[in-house]
Amino acid sequence: MNITIVLGTAREGRLSERAAFMLERQLAAKNQNATIIDVAQLDLEIFKGLHGKYEYNNPKLDEAKTQLETADAMIFVTPEYNGSIASSLKNFIDLFAKKPFDGKPIGVCTVSSGAMGGIRAAYQLQQIILSIFAYPQPRMLTIGNIQNHLDSEGAILTDDFAKKTEQFLSAFLGWAGKFIIP
Repeated sequence: MNITIVLGTAREGRLSERAAFMLERQLAAKNQNATIIDVAQLDLEIFKGLHGKYEYNNPKLDEAKTQLETADAMIFVTPEYNGSIASSLKNFIDLFAKKPFDGKPIGVCTVSSGAMGGIRAAYQLQQIILSIFAYPQPRMLTIGNIQNHLDSEGAILTDDFAKKTEQFLSAFLGWAGKFIIP
């Protein structure tokens, strides 16, 4: 399965990239083709209009759109900022509107340095996923106190978190697989 992980924050010093790196490695270990779109590397402009209807002169956006369109499934990774998702992730989603997401299964992974793991952002992101005509996986991966569970390269530090990740990915792959038509 081709799985695109969207790393949805561009902030310097972000901790959420640890989760994206970990997911990419764990999916590869399960023989899945996982790749990351990092919004920090896209030089995103403020939303002015839909990509394709408004000219952004940014070939990185064209590549990202192709990657989204060819993905069988996606996982959105975001920190919780002020009780919501990262504005860069919302901007990214809005640039493409619905077409590359339409009908696709999308998992949610949120992170925070605090105990709650970004749960408010996770619930909001599930609503956004429905609005872009995609299907949010009911099981979410919320990572509270991320610094205690993943190192800077995304290596898992605790057995409990390894088990939580395994449960999320097993559920995600089983669920996403139901959307693949042979």
